[in-house]
This record gives sequence, C-alpha cells and structure tokens, in this order.
Amino acid sequence: MFTIADMGSKRLEKVLIKDKTEEPKKLEEILKSDILNVLQDYMDVSNLTVNFNVSLDGYKLCINADAKRVKSFGILPR
Repeated sequence: MFTIADMGSKRLEKVLIKDKTEEPKKLEEILKSDILNVLQDYMDVSNLTVNFNVSLDGYKLCINADAKRVKSFGILPR
C-alpha cells in the first residue's frame, strides 16, 4: 500500500526525470560531438550515431561508429 509520501516521492522522481529529458536531442548532439572528437584521434570515422535515453531505471547510451581505418598511434603508457 502506497502512502501519500510514497506517491509524492514517485511523482517528484518523474518530474525530475522529465526535466532531464526535455532536451534529449540537444544532449545527443553534444555527446556526439565530444565522442566524435575522441574517436577521430584513433580512427577515420565515416558515420557516428548516438542515442541517449533517460528512464526511471537510469540512463542508456548507445553509440555506433563506422570507421574506414584505425590510425597508427604511439605506445600506450603502462
């Protein structure tokens, strides 16, 4: 049985999540730009898609990248 406090808590949680997802396309574009900058240091990226979703359970980020080749890079530090 839910109390008034439980219902209020759930409602507040939904409102906060809605606030975070108001601009999902803007957030996707920012993430895509940042991820592309990192990946371009290591490979020739020909296509990049980023999907970002927020739910009551948390966040889900899906990244798909197509690359023509991996660039040569120096030795990684140990």
